Formats: sequence, structure tokens, C-alpha cells
Amino acid sequence: MTRALTLLAYAVLCVAAVGLEAAGRRGLTGTFGDLLSFGLRRWPIRMLVLAGWLWFGWHAFVRVDWR
Repeated sequence: MTRALTLLAYAVLCVAAVGLEAAGRRGLTGTFGDLLSFGLRRWPIRMLVLAGWLWFGWHAFVRVDWR
């Protein structure tokens, strides 16, 4: 059940990102790059993005066997 929920959450995020980008290309909102550059102008948001990348990198690329 947990795996299915995780995959569903990733699918929802991907669909939302594609929808946001499509709306931005039509001129309804900013594109993902526009929103990211706007958000990264502030130092605390940069630190949150950095922390998110560090967390993701640790969980995605570090293989630990605790035996």
C-alpha cells in the first residue's frame, strides 16, 4: 500500500508540473523556471531548496547495509 501511495504522489506531482509548465507557455502563469528564479531570490528559500536536494540525494543515492 505504501509503494502505491508513493507512486501516486509522484504521478500527481508530475502531472501538476506539466500542467504548470503548459499554463506558463500559454501565458496564464509563469513557467517553472520563472517561479523557481523568483523563489531563489530569497536566502531562506535557497537554503530550503538546498536542504531538499541534500535530503533527496542522501535517500536516493546512498546505499547503506546496516547488518
